[in-house]
Order: sequence, then structure tokens, then C-alpha cells
Amino acid sequence: MRRIAHLSDLHYGADPEAQPKLYEGLLGAFEGQQVDLIVFTGDVFDTHEPGPGLVEGFLRLHAGLESKLGGPKPTLILPGNHDRRAEGVFSPYREELFDELRRQFASRPDVQVFGANTPFLAQRVALPDFPCDVVAYDSAHLPTGIASAGGVIRQDDLLQVGSELASGDPERPLLFLLHHHLIPTPVTDTSVISTRGRPPIQKFLVGRVLPWLVSNGEREELTMTALGAGSALTTLQTLGRAVIVLHGHKHYATARLLKGLEGDADLLITSAGSAGLTQDWTDGEYPEAPKLWPSVNFIELDGRRVDVVSQAWSPWQPQRRASLRRLVSAQREGLRWLEVAPDEGAREVHSVLRLNEATKQLVPSQAMLGRLDVVTQRRLASHPRAWMDEYWEVVEGPAGAKVREVLVDGVPRRDAPCPARVKVAKDGATSYRVEGGAFSNLADAGGRAYSSVELLNRSRADLARLVVDLGPVQSTPFASVTNLTTGRERPWPLSREGNVITVTHEHCPARTLLKLYWPLAR
Repeated sequence: MRRIAHLSDLHYGADPEAQPKLYEGLLGAFEGQQVDLIVFTGDVFDTHEPGPGLVEGFLRLHAGLESKLGGPKPTLILPGNHDRRAEGVFSPYREELFDELRRQFASRPDVQVFGANTPFLAQRVALPDFPCDVVAYDSAHLPTGIASAGGVIRQDDLLQVGSELASGDPERPLLFLLHHHLIPTPVTDTSVISTRGRPPIQKFLVGRVLPWLVSNGEREELTMTALGAGSALTTLQTLGRAVIVLHGHKHYATARLLKGLEGDADLLITSAGSAGLTQDWTDGEYPEAPKLWPSVNFIELDGRRVDVVSQAWSPWQPQRRASLRRLVSAQREGLRWLEVAPDEGAREVHSVLRLNEATKQLVPSQAMLGRLDVVTQRRLASHPRAWMDEYWEVVEGPAGAKVREVLVDGVPRRDAPCPARVKVAKDGATSYRVEGGAFSNLADAGGRAYSSVELLNRSRADLARLVVDLGPVQSTPFASVTNLTTGRERPWPLSREGNVITVTHEHCPARTLLKLYWPLAR
């Protein structure tokens, strides 16, 4: 059995003030681990400019990781779009930064830095005594175009690799490494390109001009997936090997199993989250806004089994690490991966809250035509044995919505535009009105078909409950629950008494979103 530490999207140098704390958490995640191979699948740096101390800083971080592991470890480092373009998007395309990184590791033959063989993009990797064949693919080779964060996977490169593998042992799985994703991942697959902190002209171009020129042009996914991904998936399934794909790029740790048909191989696709940034769930500016914590994947594999777990840590308290989250456990049978149940014991988890409840009433807005105000009452009851200093939440709403009439234990607070940061009283009363917080009809919803209200349960609760008085809404509502750690949103049962809807989740995990939707009237 071999063990791989799969890291991606370090974005070294993106935030010199905040990132040392994140990297402290990364080093802590490596404490006491047994690892045979370290893999970086791109975006090692935040931008392609070889700034002062940038490469040296990464070398120190890599040395720190090896120190936590007890000494030097074989390492594979692949480039990403941020390693080749300014801020990962803008031309000119440059390879100098990775060339310098390669020179710095020249005395370490066990550290292989890829991306030097362009325009040939696929490269077999020599790893003695490893239980699978390994291919590193430079998907970040995109030397033309003024702007793009996407990549490329070319059919001829894969066919060349396939011809080399044909003479090998078909019982050895193929481990395929690249930066860009082959299948869109949850959370960010429909997100808008973030322009926070960018000049007004860039915000205008991305927010207004791009969607005017190209439908959904302001959405990340349109220019993020690797060109040729569909053909690559098909070709990888025809190479006569069960395949494991490791990638990054989307800052989200997940696993997908793509079954082969008519004798083709299965693809087990796993992605690593960012090891150097937090990923916003929404475009909120507040620390309480839902975020994906930085993380690293640990992969155990031999020739017949693979187990993948994700280890995340708090960006604010590096010593606080989340429980290992298992992404997948699978057994190989020929060209097939069969999911198996992991050998794990039950773990007792204590709740922080006894109750997290939001009661909301929809009323026609007097200030915004075509909108509804959302009048909200919040109840939060904590467990006496659980420590919780303060509880803040971020109140979302459509463009132009405002949070007004805020009362926390009877004390008025200032109005604020959405998204707004609101303190929720522990074991007390909190109320506010979201002016224009929901749409009332299709004509004013800007192409949306549904409107919604929600309750985010940030800490584990015995009971989370969302109660909504639909008021003037006459359409049939439906509910969902989203695990903000995995990104999985699923339909959820609701109860109804007249026009009052209740969505309940018992033993509700932390970072769980309860949401009520309704179709908009014409």
C-alpha cells in the first residue's frame, strides 16, 4: 500500500499577510502522516511573475512538509493556469517561473517539475516500486488569447501515452495527473467570475459586457474547463487500464466515478481543494460568509484498492482541523472500480446548539416594486456544555435588497445593504426585515424562475428549523438541504399548515443550508 499527499492550488504569494496562517494549518495537517509521494496539481503560485522570494518561499514550505513527514519525499509538481498567466487569466503566457522552480530542484532527482516539454503535454513518470503507471499532463499550455483560465487536453498526446502503455501490465491502474477538471465540480460550476477588489472598468466588462456578448459569459465554468475534456474522458476509458484522475483548479475536494461501457474502463476522478486559499460559497465579503476551508487529500492505494480522504483546517485557527472526510473507497476488478464501505468506527459528535430557528414572513414590499420583504425572527438556543462566544450570520438577498429594522435583544442596529452581517443573540431574540429580499413575479426577476429564502446552520444543532409564512405567494413550494462541505444539495421534505411551511432537520450538521423555493408567478 502506497500513500499520496495530493495538494493543489497553493496560490503561493496571493496574500502574504493571511497565507502564513493557512500554511501553518497545512503543515499541521502533515504532522504524524505517513506519505510515500507528494503531488502538486498546479497553481503552485498565484501569478506567473517570478517575483522576489517567491520560489524560495515555496522551497521553504516544501521543506517544511518533508520535515513533518520525517525527511525527503518523492514529489511531482505540475503547472496550472496561475503559474503561466497573470492572476491565472491574463496574457502574456510565460513559462519562466516554472523553469526557475525546476532549476532550484536540479539537485533533487526525486522532485520532478513538469511543464518543460511543450508543446508535447503528456509525460510518463518513472516511480520505481509504485503500484500503478503514472502520467503527468500539462493542461495549462494555453499560449494564445488575451484572457482565459481554461486549459487544453489534446487527443494526440493521450494516444501517444496509450501506445506506450499498451506493452505494459494491464493489471496496473493508470494514475493520471493534471490541473484542470474534466467534469464540472459542485459549488463553483455556476458561480459568477469574482471581481471583488478589481477596478470599476473590469467589473463593468465582466458583469455587463461579457454576458451581453456571450450568454453566461460572466460565469466561471464557461472558460474554466479544459478544452477537449469530453474526448479525453472517452480516450482514457479506452487505454485498457482502470484509471484514477487527480486534479485541482476548482478549489473543491470531491470524487466522481465515471463508469465505462462496452468493455471500456472506469474512471475514478478526484479533485483536491485549495491548500492555500479559502473558497467563498457566495461572493460575500464577511468572514462569517460560508467558505470552503483549505484542505489536502490523502490517498492510499495498491494495485487493487484506493481510499481517498480530505483533511481540512480552519483558516482562522490553524490548529483546529476538521474531521477527515472520506471522498471515496473503491476496489478494482479488472477495468472496474467498485465502491466499498470504509472500515470506520462510529464517532460521537456533540451539538453546539439545541435549536437554530428562523421564522420568516413574506409581505409585499412598499419600497421595491416586484419584490417581497422578508420579515425574520431568529431563535438560537445553545447547549450549556458547548462553548460559543458569538453567533453571526450573513443575510443574502437579490441586488438592491437591504436589511432594516434590526433588533438584537431589543437593541437596534444599523441598516445595511445585502449581503449584510447580522449578530444573532444567543438564547435571546433577534429580528430584522430584508427589504426586497425576494422576487414576487417573473417579469421583475431578471430571467429567474424561482425565488427562495434560507437558513444557514453554521454550528451543529439538535434541531434546525425554517418556518415560512408565504403570505401572498400562491404557488407550490419545495425545499432542499445543502451540505456546504460536500456541495450536495438534495430535495427535503416539508410540512404545511395553510400558507405556513416548515422545513426541519434534526441532528443538523454544521455548515448545512435549509432552503425553501417557490415558482414565480407570471
